[in-house]
Amino acid sequence: MDPMTVLVSIIAFLAICFFIAHQGKLRTERTIEDYFIARRRIGGFIAAMTYSATTYSAFMMVGLVGLTAIHGVGALGFELVYLMGLMLAVLLGLRFYVAGKKRNIITPAQLLTERYGSPLLGMTVAILYHVFLIPYMAAQLIGVGVLVSGLTNNAIPFEIGALLVIVATLAYTLWGGMRAVAWTDTLQAIVMLASSLTMLFIAFQLAGGVGAVFEKLAQDSSVLGVPGPHNRFTLIAFISMTVPWFFFCVSNPQVVQRFYIPKSVGALRNMIGGFLIFGFIYTVIVTLLGLVAHILVPHIRDPNMVTPTLLTMIWEPIAILVLLGILAASISTLDSIMLTLSSEFAMNVVKVVRPRYDELKALMISRAFMIVIVLATIVFSFTRGFIVELAVMSSSWLLQFVPAFIAALVWKRANKISAYASIVVGVAVTGILTLARYILQPGKLSSWMQTILQLDPGVWGLLAATLTLLAFSVSTKTDERGQRFVKEIEEALRELLK
Repeated sequence: MDPMTVLVSIIAFLAICFFIAHQGKLRTERTIEDYFIARRRIGGFIAAMTYSATTYSAFMMVGLVGLTAIHGVGALGFELVYLMGLMLAVLLGLRFYVAGKKRNIITPAQLLTERYGSPLLGMTVAILYHVFLIPYMAAQLIGVGVLVSGLTNNAIPFEIGALLVIVATLAYTLWGGMRAVAWTDTLQAIVMLASSLTMLFIAFQLAGGVGAVFEKLAQDSSVLGVPGPHNRFTLIAFISMTVPWFFFCVSNPQVVQRFYIPKSVGALRNMIGGFLIFGFIYTVIVTLLGLVAHILVPHIRDPNMVTPTLLTMIWEPIAILVLLGILAASISTLDSIMLTLSSEFAMNVVKVVRPRYDELKALMISRAFMIVIVLATIVFSFTRGFIVELAVMSSSWLLQFVPAFIAALVWKRANKISAYASIVVGVAVTGILTLARYILQPGKLSSWMQTILQLDPGVWGLLAATLTLLAFSVSTKTDERGQRFVKEIEEALRELLK
């Protein structure tokens, strides 16, 4: 594909995004609440689109297509488990929304500060968010970099494609805040869906039609079952991949922050319902595309290269459209994470360390620190790890905050001590087992120890964090502050649901 055509298309798309972001900037007031969560005034459709675009990243059209093409339909089950996790959004989303409005909470870590009465706890979680989300941000850059370099036969190097995207995304996110991010996410979600559907239609045509595809797939039954052609989806591997995904809407701060932005309960319901529809359609499209790719490019063994190879087989204007769809998926995830991390740094680090700083000064410092995070992400992306594994890695570490968050919203007995202990134990167990995976030789371990290490460390960490929170909550004094917090939410819920 002509490198100049690719480059001009990317720049033109980024220019449109920046124009939309600027329109958002013109309607954004100079306050932290308006900059970070659009003063809680986002309507249901826009909220659903930004939720969808934030969640579905380059992981889908690059990572999941490759995973399905090489390892079979088990990838569909892996992704559908994430959609099942939306029951948590249904159960807890309204509680997040109410807590945000009642206590003027802007960031997820702030909720922990308010509920457990510990600014230090909120600051610790905010800092860990910055560390744990770097692999997930890097996955977006890898997706774009690999795709651009693959389509142009390295005429546009991996590094140039990745740098162009993250610099442009950083610029318009810093410029426009949440309103800019939500509006550009809406465009990007539409492009993602349209481009993937177009690509699926053409891929089916290249493979001889829908009937021919499934006839060929039926000849290789391992693709349509588990554990798949290469035993990728064994029970332990499947649990390792799906547990972090199931809790995604509670563990990932860029998603939790979406519960603060709807303008009403109706808008919140539309956001969750709209995301469920978008997510199911997009998941089916991407998985089917991966199965067609198994027929069209059976020789590819690098999951990250399946989609770039497919795009070299189709008409150039359509390939450009799909490229922009993947670009949109990457940017919409990156901008949301950048904005959330900036808000976490402003509200839970700067305002805690320097409480006398006014909002504008805290905002300025947090925006400057965002550049540091971007530099770390760029360095990490140059490792070029497998996108699916990088995404799961981030979610595995973020899992350790889930018990403290759920307890904060629903359990009056949970307190500051149990929340601290839960997070410390969960992170420690995850860290120790991750290290053990790298330094211990499987051949010298007993079978039960090998089984323990095969399961994702984050799953063991979540189990340890949950048990720790339960043990400390029932064995220590109940916090009156926590009781008031939960009671306040429950009373507000009863009023809203009358």
